[in-house]
Amino acid sequence: MPRFDVICDPMNQWIVWDHVTEAPASFGGRILDGLDEKEASRLAQVMNDLHAGHRPLADRTGKRSLR
Repeated sequence: MPRFDVICDPMNQWIVWDHVTEAPASFGGRILDGLDEKEASRLAQVMNDLHAGHRPLADRTGKRSLR
């Protein structure tokens, strides 16, 4: 299952949902809600693509980092 998904709120606006935090996703300090379906889907895909390429430093070096 992807980390980010889209859900429709009761006002028929769309939210990018983060399954890890179990809350609306945010990017650049903006909560990704109040969107139309097309925009929410596009942003969810971008967020999934960004996080798919992000691996913890321990995965690359074998050691944990505090960064």
